[in-house]
Amino acid sequence: MESDRYRPGYLIYTDWYALMTSDGTKTHIIAGGTQYGYRKGVGAEVRFSNIRGFAQISEKLVVVADTHNACLRLIDRSTNKTSVISGQCNTRGYEDGSPGQFYFPWSVVMDQRDKNQLLITDSGNTALRTVDVKSRAVSTFLKSDSLLEIAGITQEEESGDLYVTAYHAVYRITYTQRTLSLISGLPGGHWGYRDSTLLNSLFHGPRELIFITPRVLPVADSGSKKLRLLDMNSDKVTTLNVTNSLTWPNSVLLTNNSLYVGQHKKITQYKCEYKITIYIHLQQ
Repeated sequence: MESDRYRPGYLIYTDWYALMTSDGTKTHIIAGGTQYGYRKGVGAEVRFSNIRGFAQISEKLVVVADTHNACLRLIDRSTNKTSVISGQCNTRGYEDGSPGQFYFPWSVVMDQRDKNQLLITDSGNTALRTVDVKSRAVSTFLKSDSLLEIAGITQEEESGDLYVTAYHAVYRITYTQRTLSLISGLPGGHWGYRDSTLLNSLFHGPRELIFITPRVLPVADSGSKKLRLLDMNSDKVTTLNVTNSLTWPNSVLLTNNSLYVGQHKKITQYKCEYKITIYIHLQQ
C-alpha cells in the first residue's frame, strides 16, 4: 500500500488478484480482477495469482510481485498494459540472470541506495533478490536458511540497512556487508503473541513493516491480528491499541498524519500523533 504517484490523493494497493487505487470514495481497477490465473493484456482482462507486493518505480510504471505465478510484472499506468519484467511466469525455481527465476516473490521496494535496482523478498528460496531495472537481470543479495518465509521489507534511510520479516521474526541485513542479524522475535520459528523486550517478544506471521521515525517500526503481525510497535530505542515491542479489531493485517502506510492498515478486503485509516520515537495515540 502506497500513496498513488499517478493519481494524487489516492492510495494504490493490492487485493490479491488486482492492483487497485482509491481515494476512499472512488475505487478504480488498474489491472487484474476477482479471479486468479495468468493472462497478459490490458486492465481488467489481465490475470494475476496472489499479488503480494508492488513498487512504483516512476509516476507511470509499477512493478508487481505476482507471487504464485513466480514472476515480476510491469504495469504502465498510461495504458494499463501489463508485461513481464523478470522471472519465468508459471515456472518456480532459483536462478540468477535474465530472465532469472523466483519461487514466491513477495515484497518489492526500490533500493534507496541504487535507484536502478529493485529489492525483492523471495519466499521459498529463503533469499533477498535484486533486479536491475535497465537490464532486468536477477541477482541474489543474500540467501540464508534463517530467511524462511521471508515477506516484508523496508529500508533505513540513513544507513541503507534492510529490515525484513521472516519466520515469525524481524531481521536486519546490513547493506554494505550483507550480514544478517536477528532484531526481534525468537530464533527457530517460535511463534505466538507476546510483548516484551525485542529478543523475548513473539510474533505470528509478521508481514509488512515501515519506519515511522529512525529505529521505530510498526509491524503488521498478521497471525496475531495485531499492529505491533518495534522500538529499538527502548528495546521493546508493544501492541498499538486500535478502536476496531483487525482482521489479518498485512500492510501499513504512514502519510498525511494518518496510519493506514491494509487488511483482507479493507483498509482502515487511523489519525495519529507521535513525538520523536514514541507513538502516543491512534484514533480512527
